[in-house]
Amino acid sequence: MDGHLSACNWSARLIADVALGVLAAAVCVAAVKAQDKALRQLVDAGQQLQAEGRYVEAESLLQSALNQAKASSEPLAIARTMNYLGVVKHTRGDYSAAEALYRSATETCERNPAPLDLAAVLLNQARLAGAEGKFDQAEALCKKTLDIYRARLGPDHSNVADTLDVLGWIEMRLGHYQDAESTYLQSVAIRRKTEPPEELAASGTLNDLGFLQYSLGRYAQAEETYRRALIIRQNVLGSGHPDVADTMVRLADLYRATHQFSKAERLLEKAMLILQEALGPEHTRVANASNNLGVLYCDERRLDEAAPLFRRALDIYQNAFGRDHFQVAAVLSNLALVQTEKRAYQDAKDLYSRALAIMERSGGPDHPDIAAVANNLGQINSFEGRYEDAEKLYLRAIGIWERSLGPAHPDVAGCLFNYAATLRKVHRKQEATQLEARARQSLALHDRENPAGSLVDWRELQRRAK
Repeated sequence: MDGHLSACNWSARLIADVALGVLAAAVCVAAVKAQDKALRQLVDAGQQLQAEGRYVEAESLLQSALNQAKASSEPLAIARTMNYLGVVKHTRGDYSAAEALYRSATETCERNPAPLDLAAVLLNQARLAGAEGKFDQAEALCKKTLDIYRARLGPDHSNVADTLDVLGWIEMRLGHYQDAESTYLQSVAIRRKTEPPEELAASGTLNDLGFLQYSLGRYAQAEETYRRALIIRQNVLGSGHPDVADTMVRLADLYRATHQFSKAERLLEKAMLILQEALGPEHTRVANASNNLGVLYCDERRLDEAAPLFRRALDIYQNAFGRDHFQVAAVLSNLALVQTEKRAYQDAKDLYSRALAIMERSGGPDHPDIAAVANNLGQINSFEGRYEDAEKLYLRAIGIWERSLGPAHPDVAGCLFNYAATLRKVHRKQEATQLEARARQSLALHDRENPAGSLVDWRELQRRAK
């Protein structure tokens, strides 16, 4: 087990959630009530194009709608149209333009009191802040939005569920997995009550809940949840929509983690084509798929194929977010894995050091993502004979993972095995045997808690959410 690189799995999970920061087609804003019929038609047509994944055309129409709204001088019509256009800009990766539009719309809604319109803009600002790695800001915006929606619409409105979905993703990124699970289950319970059921909105909740289940090592549950989301999205949006591709990327990463490599590769290659055609080759969602395909090749020791995919993802993320974004840190970690496999240990350590600094600024010193880096740095130190340093890193990783993921997670077991291998090198065989026994107990507990073929029971989820 000395060569076990469990963080390759973790890095893929970290990267895979980038799509969560991207907006779904629907936007929770009150219908435009401007007198101008032409404006309403432009907005409706733009939103329809957005829902179909035709973002360039949607942006053009909504820009025309904004120009027309400004000519009407009706403040709330302008604010709403700014928000609609901001969503398309955000979806296309133009974050600075989206931020400016959201900011102007917020100021207008505050000057011309319209609580529901304000809440809609605040929620989109939260999504954008989350995508940019500003998690504390995003969390505050979500909670403000929740207060407005619950006060104005009641606790079981679909807008409340939409906000809970965004909050759940932010809580995951902060490493608060138990809070995130509770948040998603509240959203599931609300979605189940809506009549008629809002299938497309529910698919977004399922997509995120599946990622949480995957992150917690509940692979059978996650697969079933992803499959439900994928079926809904394919039925409603069609097989070539980028949101369908995002779910395919998630499901593929699950297959990779469970060593179903050929299934994972087919899904990732198909998803990459869909995303490139819909969004262009330099979009962050393309970077996500590129990185995850690189992780798959890394797991298969196809290092010469993995490295260019990581570098492509890194270039896209750095161009979109700058050099200090949490997604950049994840790809740096994956590039470090390639260097480790090539025994270029100093290059790997340099990459990990940069990634670690970004992660600690983004999520704090005890974030679960940091455990993956600590584990892999521990291995490098062990390879180099720096056994005391390796031990400290393994202990840090185990402590973080056990607190955030629980003792029955596969990453905990993998790190325990790595630590045991290091102890054997320094002839601490009894301690190593104890750690190996603990790792096997962890895996056995995981298997008992997550039996193969277990499905998501929606009635149980609803009951737990109450």
